[in-house]
Amino acid sequence: MKIVIISGTPGTGKTSVSKIITKKLNAKMISLNEMVLSNNLTLSYDHKRETAVIDTERIIEHVKRLVNACSRDNINILIIESHFSDIIPNELIDYPIVLRCHPDELIKRLNKKHYTYEKIFENVQTEILGSCMNYLIEKNLGKEIIEIDTTDLNIESVAEIITDMIKYNKNIEQFTQQRIDWLEKLFQEDKLHEYFD
Repeated sequence: MKIVIISGTPGTGKTSVSKIITKKLNAKMISLNEMVLSNNLTLSYDHKRETAVIDTERIIEHVKRLVNACSRDNINILIIESHFSDIIPNELIDYPIVLRCHPDELIKRLNKKHYTYEKIFENVQTEILGSCMNYLIEKNLGKEIIEIDTTDLNIESVAEIITDMIKYNKNIEQFTQQRIDWLEKLFQEDKLHEYFD
């Protein structure tokens, strides 16, 4: 079974893309966010940040059980998506993928999702710093991390790119050889002050 991890800041397209890929490849999909809520895998709620504090150990146990069930059911491809999918153990990651988005576009997308001003800028700053990518790098996976800029792509195009990678190992090098660096780009454009106080 191939296990595909799709990570990225909220608003980069993870859930929508994962749903399309799941249909295209007749795969199974796990949304960690939904799994956490439906199984009460939280420790507390951070009211200031408007987010649940997840119980990492219980989530990993739950994921391992689901992976074993998928294996028994002869599922060929499992998609696991979430902005915190870096918690998945290394041995369960075959395709590590991070979706990225330019901060200006990300603000528009998160506005459409009715995020608060504070929540939008917390997520945009996270994207500028490349946190989701950095967490995967720190895991020392021993395999290339695929990074896709979704800024100017529609959901179907992103899903097609990933589907081709999983099915045919197509274009992987194109998305692993050059890192996306919003921090440097915004610094060069003298725009960092627009996103950080």
